[in-house]
Amino acid sequence: MLLEATNPDPLSLPTLGVWQTEDGSMTHVSATFPNLPDFTCDSWCYESETDFFDARALDGGRIELRHAVRGRPDVTLVTTVTPEPECVEFVAHPVTDGALPDDLLTPNLCWQLRRAPSFASRPDPYPEFVKRCFIFTKDGFTRLRNTTRRGIPVRPEDHEYNNPPWVQMYLPMWDAPRRAGADAWADYSADHYARPVIGAVSRDEEHLTAIACAHPVALCQAWHDCMHNNPRWEDVDNDRGRVWRLRIYAMGNDPAELLRRLTRDFPDASGIG
Repeated sequence: MLLEATNPDPLSLPTLGVWQTEDGSMTHVSATFPNLPDFTCDSWCYESETDFFDARALDGGRIELRHAVRGRPDVTLVTTVTPEPECVEFVAHPVTDGALPDDLLTPNLCWQLRRAPSFASRPDPYPEFVKRCFIFTKDGFTRLRNTTRRGIPVRPEDHEYNNPPWVQMYLPMWDAPRRAGADAWADYSADHYARPVIGAVSRDEEHLTAIACAHPVALCQAWHDCMHNNPRWEDVDNDRGRVWRLRIYAMGNDPAELLRRLTRDFPDASGIG
């Protein structure tokens, strides 16, 4: 553990920390939620072409991380993580002495449930975890087991990871159908999402957790008991210029309430689907 923020209200706010893998190659933000039993999730910041170089605790239980963008030594990504009741918000913005590049790197946050025993895949076979994951399609709340899941292109059809497929990507309803290339680690489902949120339900069906943003590139459920819901950069009318924003929710198993919060927190996404 590199640092743990001082939580001003541990009975209602998640406690945030920053830790690294033993080899220092992966930096994670941990969030321990008081409203769910034994629930800690981790966000790898970032599974993309960045290099972590420092983090600090801020007031209100917040933390700040800074990453260098590989290939662009003039650009630094500054990420602020803020705890709220039943929620954690990530907001990143670029800092540079010059003009921002048109092809500014979009961070890829890998959100993981390995350390949340009631949500994690183990000790069950991994496909059992997939059955508890969900998105919202045109038909509403939909478990991933009830979506069309295509095989992993880079694996043989008879491979364990393809029977059933362990990983999958999901496009929005307004996107045309797409297939991944032959060397891809996952294919795109024939079922598209209607709301920009993906999550999982606990084994006892009492709680859910989810990750959401306004305009993701795609939704993804992948290998590390993880999900991806990466926002696009948004232009904002302030000194930050552009922001990248997502939120993680942990709450009772109430999909309708989750959508109400999505509508409140991301008004631009509220009318989708």
